[in-house]
Amino acid sequence: MEDYDAIMAMWNLMGVFLISNAMYFAACAFLIWVGFRFTNNIYNNPDTMLIGKVLTTLFCISVAMFTFGNMAQFSDLLSDIAGSFAAMKASGVDIGVAAEELIAGTKDAPVINLIQLVFLGSVILMQLAQIWIKK
Repeated sequence: MEDYDAIMAMWNLMGVFLISNAMYFAACAFLIWVGFRFTNNIYNNPDTMLIGKVLTTLFCISVAMFTFGNMAQFSDLLSDIAGSFAAMKASGVDIGVAAEELIAGTKDAPVINLIQLVFLGSVILMQLAQIWIKK
């Protein structure tokens, strides 16, 4: 029974983290949208002062870094939970099929995958292009 409680605690920990991670990502998506609103206004107003362009650039880059951190935390959590399950399995606990699949799926997994990098790279390039390339 004690082993079952430990396994359920790990699954619950993962679930709670995923909820907060999703809320953080929703906030990052909103801030990406705000960045596009800023950059669109700069693009459509050629008289924007240099300080406005610089501050908007810093805002867009910082939002991209927040989003990158959010995505990396997700991968790190999966790896950490899988490591905990692997330790339980090594000590003789029957962890179940789902936990074994999590271990196999996160083994040698990158911190952030290529699709996530393409997404963030395209967002920041589109934003910076609207700031610094003339109409």
